[in-house]
Amino acid sequence: MTTHTHNCSATACQKQIPLNLLMCMTHWRMVPAPLAREVLDACRSMSRDRRDLERVLAYRNAVEKAVAAVHAKQFRKIADKAATNGALFE
Repeated sequence: MTTHTHNCSATACQKQIPLNLLMCMTHWRMVPAPLAREVLDACRSMSRDRRDLERVLAYRNAVEKAVAAVHAKQFRKIADKAATNGALFE
């Protein structure tokens, strides 16, 4: 039996995850709780009727916000490390 996977949706993450997940656990834990709930609620709503454009757009919007939140958190970590160490790229 073949398991179908895709890359984690977080920027530059190459981890392979099952199709029913948006991100690997490392990145999903970085999504703020209210935004994670928004993604899950939008996913449930969209799964009821995938032909409803409004539901699909709400899901896509929630996903984009989650990916952006993870990206911003990763950038802040890099910037904080650079401020502490005095070098941006090590």
